[in-house]
Amino acid sequence: MKRLFVILIILLAIVSLGGCALKDSPLPAVQQKAVANCVEFISNSSFTSKEHMDTDIVKIENVTDNTWESVWSEEKYIDKNAIDLTDWIITIGDTSAHDFAIIVCDSDTCEVIGYIPID
Repeated sequence: MKRLFVILIILLAIVSLGGCALKDSPLPAVQQKAVANCVEFISNSSFTSKEHMDTDIVKIENVTDNTWESVWSEEKYIDKNAIDLTDWIITIGDTSAHDFAIIVCDSDTCEVIGYIPID
């Protein structure tokens, strides 16, 4: 009986550990589309380190009130109304060096609004 109890505990531990992997599940489809648009934007950009960016490293955050002040776009002027608090700041690449990009995407259309230059 004791042996059966130990086996049961071990099995529960294995199942629990397997469940932890589910927390690292892929991004929702809408965010995957936004990330794909960001990667395409980067590949078509003149960013000097784009060849060295690890596009598997992705961080997504919501924009803040003043994000629009930092966003650049070569195609259009970015004004205060172009970005709302549901839009995303998507960082792609390893931020420990300069091999990354910070892109702002519209959360409704998944289109790139612009980028935030890094120093």
